[in-house]
Amino acid sequence: VLVDAERVVVPTQDKLSLAGTYWTPRGKQAAPGALLIHGAGGTRGDFEELAKRLTKMGFAVLTLDLRGHGESVTSDAEGSRLAPADRTTLWAFATRDIKAGVEFLREQKEVHSSSLVLVGHQAGSTLIARHAVKDENVRAIALLDPPSDEADMYGFHLDKDIEDLGGLPTYISVPKDGHEVAQRMADDGQRANGGLEFIRISVFRGPSAELLSDTREAAEASKWLKERAFPSKSRGPK
Repeated sequence: VLVDAERVVVPTQDKLSLAGTYWTPRGKQAAPGALLIHGAGGTRGDFEELAKRLTKMGFAVLTLDLRGHGESVTSDAEGSRLAPADRTTLWAFATRDIKAGVEFLREQKEVHSSSLVLVGHQAGSTLIARHAVKDENVRAIALLDPPSDEADMYGFHLDKDIEDLGGLPTYISVPKDGHEVAQRMADDGQRANGGLEFIRISVFRGPSAELLSDTREAAEASKWLKERAFPSKSRGPK
């Protein structure tokens, strides 16, 4: 099945223009939207395998280059050249990029505006979890190799945001050596929500660097997201 992808420009509330790729679904029914967010130092190209798979499953998919990354680099914001404190500031402002991406998806005529899923890779997980806490149109989130060290979170506290998700279905994929930390996150999040089991952990057997290109993991994550994203599905346990 072929998928249609086009380069798009996504405006933010603080008047930046972000580079994105929009993958249009082929189906005739309203499609759930999927926003895919790369990690610090990454680009939207990191998600090509997953974006294609989700589109074939009926999602409308948007991948973004966050401010300071990829084609969204500007003269005063290039993530790789910034001092650590400035990178933390850049990441904090990237919450606006998530909002802009969500608004872009909701404005597309083929998208079911109240059925969205968010996917974050590494530090991108912190951004999507923070957005999901306050957006009732998000049906599920996937955290792919999320950061486990507080020092790598750019001022975000992923554990706390997971606790605040209120039972929103959450998929966490980690390499084998990250399973213990992911399990602690899940236990703490579920305990904070009355014991509700809303978090699914998938252990990736390969190295962290290969997670996004692994077809098996992409298939697992896509299937899980599809089961929760279509309009007939509602928020609930895994």
